[in-house]
Amino acid sequence: MADLLIKKLTAEDFNAERYVQDLSQSSVGGLELQQQRQKIQHLAEDTNAQLKKNVYMNYMQFIDTAKEISYLESEMYQLSHLITEQKSLLTSLLELSITGDRGPGSAAQEMIEVNPQEVRQKRERENRKKLTGLLEKIEGCSHVMEVEDRYLVYDGDLVELNQDDYTAMQRVHAYLLNDSLMIAAWLSDRRGPVRYRFEVLYPLDQVLPVNIKDRGTTKNAFKVLIFPDTRVFMAPDAKSKQDWLDEIERTKANKVTVDKQKVERAQQQQKERHQSLSKEDSLESNNPFADDDDSLNPFQEIQPPSVGPPEWVLELPEELDQAIAQRNFEDAVSLIDSGREFFDSAPKTAAYNEMRRALEGRVRSLVEVLQGELRVTPEKSLQGGPRAARRATTLLVHLNKSSQACELFLGHRGAILKAGLKRLRLEGKTVLYVRQLCSIFFHNLLETGREFTKAFPANRSCTSAFVVWAHNEVSNFASMFSRHVFTTQSTITTVAECISRADYHCQQLADIGLDLTFALHTLLLRDVEKWIRDGRDKMVEAVKLRGQEDTWKTLKYENKDQLNKFIEDMNDIGIANIQTYVTDELSVGLTNNSIQFSRAFLGYLEDVIRLFWPETEHLINESLTALFSAQLRHCKASLDETLFKNEIPNIRRNSAFLLDVVLTLAEHRYAEAVGHAHPTLPGLHGYYVALTGQAVNAPTISKYESNFI
Repeated sequence: MADLLIKKLTAEDFNAERYVQDLSQSSVGGLELQQQRQKIQHLAEDTNAQLKKNVYMNYMQFIDTAKEISYLESEMYQLSHLITEQKSLLTSLLELSITGDRGPGSAAQEMIEVNPQEVRQKRERENRKKLTGLLEKIEGCSHVMEVEDRYLVYDGDLVELNQDDYTAMQRVHAYLLNDSLMIAAWLSDRRGPVRYRFEVLYPLDQVLPVNIKDRGTTKNAFKVLIFPDTRVFMAPDAKSKQDWLDEIERTKANKVTVDKQKVERAQQQQKERHQSLSKEDSLESNNPFADDDDSLNPFQEIQPPSVGPPEWVLELPEELDQAIAQRNFEDAVSLIDSGREFFDSAPKTAAYNEMRRALEGRVRSLVEVLQGELRVTPEKSLQGGPRAARRATTLLVHLNKSSQACELFLGHRGAILKAGLKRLRLEGKTVLYVRQLCSIFFHNLLETGREFTKAFPANRSCTSAFVVWAHNEVSNFASMFSRHVFTTQSTITTVAECISRADYHCQQLADIGLDLTFALHTLLLRDVEKWIRDGRDKMVEAVKLRGQEDTWKTLKYENKDQLNKFIEDMNDIGIANIQTYVTDELSVGLTNNSIQFSRAFLGYLEDVIRLFWPETEHLINESLTALFSAQLRHCKASLDETLFKNEIPNIRRNSAFLLDVVLTLAEHRYAEAVGHAHPTLPGLHGYYVALTGQAVNAPTISKYESNFI
């Protein structure tokens, strides 16, 4: 059987929806569905165990392969470094003469005057060469060299501190570049030249150094503000700390100057190109030998002047920082969409790639801020409800962060639900408490479902996550419900009222396409069956005790008011024409035992009808039959008892009342509430001849009779 199930699930044309539909149609009852579910679950567990076993068997091979790759990477870096050194050595040898002077191609003989700009450019080339050598020691930083004019300004070892208590977190190596700040984490267990792993590259315009005064054991520390985060580093000594602060400020100022010069240079070049094109057009128009049709030639290639990025693209990072700081999240998302659209159609150059990486860095910052809007913290207010979280959720979905948005949204809603239930106080009766509990829980669940549908309109994976979340919340609700309802002080009437209230609210979830009734019943089934069984056993025991004290004496009242009160009570439980059994002005031809049993049995019937589920149907049917059979056995035993020879007419009259009125009323009430007849109660009418001595039943008197005639 298991092999057949595996073949079905692993078939190439397997369709999960069709399989579930066929399984639901072919299965009879919820028990068979649960068995099929358990089989699939066992198969999934076996598959997971096999996968874990396979992973464990190959684990050592994975580790060895990773080590070999690491060693080969280190050797490649060493080889690259050696080639660079050999190239530098050969260049130096070519420039030297036998006499020790520079060769004819040396820069010393060619430069008669020392040009400061050339000196600066030479220094930048040397710093870039130095950067190339240093980056060979860092793992995963190859993209840093894609920008051609990027070079190293300053670097050094630092210790990162926790910004709350200034405790050491990790050892890092920081690289101050002319346009950015790179942080690399130290690898303590790595051999070879590669001793660091690339961690992050911050654009320099996002970096703001702040000095920290020495206090206690924390010395030579400084803070780097990187929107929206903050990182704290500790330098080896005071001089190194001051050098870092000075170099960052100086490099930022240089970058501002260089960027301004680049913009001015690009504008000047563009202006010169336009002037040159205008001059050429003027000369061409004055040429008498020019072909007039050249200007109309559709195959003539016109090369547009190459221009730099638009001004709004250059200002995009600052605009995004400002929008995020001012919490204009919609404007920030609009800017991101515009930037991404521009870079998708822009040339794939190193400069544009770097600008795009800067944009994606702002995207990560925005995502972190939006996630912070949904995260639940002790100091954060939860009074906003789901609509307050809709803004952040919608924007995260727009930024392709649906899974994170779904997880945070459901966590936020769970915290709101938990807070609402926590404020609920156990005051008054249990039914009142359960009424408030169900109102708060299911209203919150319904509202969450509606907001979830608006935030995630077409995302199946998120919908599955919502269903799992709702099922878990129902489990928590069932646990809280059981602690307060299924107690020794509760009666079966109280339990039935509470269960009925929970069922009513749970069915309201069908408005959003969510049916958790089966899950709720499964969680409460054991306790409900226990209360049905205990109620039946107590009533059967009460029948035995009343039977021992029954003298079969009819009821007599002292005045007319007491009789009228009795008749009203009988009408309330469904027995309409009780006047038929009134023998004289103040007497009723029924015993106290029969009246008490009728009240108890019909009350028990009303309670178990509220607890009628497909899972409890069999137990309820057996309990009703067993309870009524116990009372009929008492009547049969009394007829055979010589002590009650003179009370035989009363016994037969009471037996007829139980069979004609009470039993028939119970059958009608059961069919009215459930929708079909009781399977075994009608069979008890077979006692009629033996107990009443009549061949034909007496007329049924019930106010429910008209519903089934």
